[in-house]
Amino acid sequence: MRNTQIVAGATMLVLLAAALPSYAADAAAGQKIFKSVCAACHQLKDKYYTGKSEADLETALKSIVAGKIKHEKKLTLSDTDIANIATYISSGNPK
Repeated sequence: MRNTQIVAGATMLVLLAAALPSYAADAAAGQKIFKSVCAACHQLKDKYYTGKSEADLETALKSIVAGKIKHEKKLTLSDTDIANIATYISSGNPK
């Protein structure tokens, strides 16, 4: 009886996880956001971006949005926007 409950619970978790939408950050969307929000002041050739991982860039952008890192203008970006921008910058092929 107990084993049946464990198997049923595990099956429900697998089905629930499969039903959740997966999300992959979109570099093309990140490029559009970067060009409209960031590019006026920031160039991707700046040494600041060189070698930064996607996770590091996301952390920095979240800190800027939260006001923890000083920035010239207030940024209001969603977590999705931040992930997309970080993916674009770290893609190694920014245009």
